[in-house]
Amino acid sequence: MMNRRTLLAAGLAMAAMGLVACERPVERTDVVHWIEAYGKAWETKDADAAVQLFTENAIYEAIPGVNDQTFVGRSAIHTYWENITAGQSDVMVQHGEPLMEGNRATVELWVTMRVPALNPEGEHWVTLIETNVLYFDTADQVSRNVEYWNLIMGKVSPPAGWGAD
Repeated sequence: MMNRRTLLAAGLAMAAMGLVACERPVERTDVVHWIEAYGKAWETKDADAAVQLFTENAIYEAIPGVNDQTFVGRSAIHTYWENITAGQSDVMVQHGEPLMEGNRATVELWVTMRVPALNPEGEHWVTLIETNVLYFDTADQVSRNVEYWNLIMGKVSPPAGWGAD
């Protein structure tokens, strides 16, 4: 029977050879740093900054299960971001307290913005309520982002207690 030290050494050797996936549990500070950078990239419509938050071959599912709303790799994510933010202005992103397990985090977003194409009425405000499921490859890069969202016409504030853990 192997002792603990031998098992640990064998596991490390297998990980080094790529036979076992090594996951570092994501920490709250990593998620908050990432989501704040994501929000800033959105508010400034900076697709270059946005794609730096993803690994080279990341998967970005804007609508899970819909092929033309799934973007693979930084180039595809960059194009998506340029296109989706082009008609947006006065974007304000708020995030809730992240929930973490292993290398995965879930974060709620509350986004208000003007989008005339979506809301031609009044001042063009829309509110996007979104939950992102993020798979971290490193402390500052995500290999997969899955979005679940709802869109409300008008500028709506989050309810009391929204985003708390």
